[in-house]
Formats: sequence, structure tokens, C-alpha cells
Amino acid sequence: MFKVSYKPSTSHWIFPPIIMGILAILLAILFVQHLLKCKKEGKPVFKVKGYRFFVENWDKFRLLGTLVLLVAYFPAMELIGFLPASILFVFLFNVLFCGAKQLASIPIAFKTRTFWSNSDFKSLLISLIISVVSSVLVWFIFGQVFKITLP
Repeated sequence: MFKVSYKPSTSHWIFPPIIMGILAILLAILFVQHLLKCKKEGKPVFKVKGYRFFVENWDKFRLLGTLVLLVAYFPAMELIGFLPASILFVFLFNVLFCGAKQLASIPIAFKTRTFWSNSDFKSLLISLIISVVSSVLVWFIFGQVFKITLP
């Protein structure tokens, strides 16, 4: 049977190998399904000619924004801590995928004092609430309940 040596200071290292193992198993399952489908339909397993990774008119802004935010998240955790960085970056991911144009509605909502009738402002407020609640729940469940150190 497996034996896990546990040190509280390195407990956050337990999950990445488990997740990688699960992902490797799922990748193998997907590949076998693809192999069986190709064999059944008489198609080649790897179609190189005419292959396109991205569909036409793909969203460059969201892909590049996601990569930038993901890369910036790790130094931010070191700089300001897990919980504040998680709240900030979950909110920024929500804004990125809901639409950055909503940020322009904040000054308008304050100027006209129409907070609750402004749908963009309500959407940003909901994104902020989701960011705070989800980050605090993750921090509490893993950091406090399971005593797993968070980066």
C-alpha cells in the first residue's frame, strides 16, 4: 500500500502528483476512445494535413489575457499572499470572460447613482462576491479544516 510522509510545511505538495496522475489516466482514456472511433470510422489517428489548432476568428484577447493572468498569479501569491491574490485574480478572470467593457460602467454608476439599475455594475458586483466567497471557502476548507498549507 502507499505510504505518505506528511510534514505540515510541505502539505501543499501532496495534491499536484495526485492531480497529475488523474489527468494522465483521463488522457489515456480519451486517447483510447479516439483510437476506437478512428478505427470504427476508418480514419487516420493523427490527421496532420489541413489541421488547424485554432478555429477561425478565435478570441486572441481572452487567450492572451488568461495566460498573462495565470503567469502573474504565482508571483502575486508570493507578494500579497494566497487569499488576497486569489480574490483579486478570480475577479480579474471573471471580468476578462464577462467583458472588460463592464469596467467602464463603474464611474457612470457612481456619477448617476444608478447602481442597481446598471446591469454591468451588478454583474461586476456579483463577480466580486463570487471571487471573495469562493476564495475564502477554498482557503478555509484546505487551510483550516484539512490543515493543508497554501502557497
